[in-house]
Amino acid sequence: MKTLLYIFLGLVVYLGSMPKETMEENQWKVASESEVVIVGKTNINTFECQSFKYSGKDVLTEILFPEQKYAVWSGEVVLSSDSFDCFNRIMTKDFHETVRAEEHPEIRVRFLDLVRKNLGTPQESLTGNVEITLAGVCRRFPISCKLFKEEDGKTLLKGSQEVTFKDFQIDPPVKFLGAVKVQNSISVNFGLVLEKI
Repeated sequence: MKTLLYIFLGLVVYLGSMPKETMEENQWKVASESEVVIVGKTNINTFECQSFKYSGKDVLTEILFPEQKYAVWSGEVVLSSDSFDCFNRIMTKDFHETVRAEEHPEIRVRFLDLVRKNLGTPQESLTGNVEITLAGVCRRFPISCKLFKEEDGKTLLKGSQEVTFKDFQIDPPVKFLGAVKVQNSISVNFGLVLEKI
C-alpha cells in the first residue's frame, strides 16, 4: 500500500513540475466592410447576391499556442436575410422568397474550430469546420480559408464554401413556366475584414 502511495505522490510531483503550455487569446472584430456573396447559376447565366448593410458587431476569437506554433479560431457572423441584393429586382425578390427571409430573418455563418498552423507567414491557411444556418436549417461543412495581412494593419479572412439548396431543404427556384431553372449548387464566398480589439 505504501508503495502505491509513493508512486502516486511521485507522479503528482512529476506532473506538477512539467512546463505548462502558454496560450494567448485575441479578439477580432468583424468590420462592416466585410463581404459575403452567394454565387449561383441558372440554365441561362450566373448570378451573385451580395450582403449589404452588415452591422459589423460580430467578434471572432483566436486562441494562440505559440510553443506549438498553431492557433484555433472560432466565432459567428450574423447577416440579415433581406440584406442580400442580387443586382436585379426580380432575382433579389426571388432570393428573399427562396431563403424565407420573412420567416427566417438571419443567415448565420459559425466557425467552429479553424486551425491556423503556419503562423507568421504573409498568407496563412486555416482548416476546420463551419456551420451555416439558412432558411432555419443548420448544416456543418469542412472548410479551408486564407488569412491575409493587409497594408492598413487590418487582416482579411477569405474563403469559399460550396453548398446546395437541398442541404437546407430548399427547392431551387424555377421561373417563367420552367424556362429559367436555378442549379442546385451555390457557392458562399466571404471576405471578412478583421480588426484586432
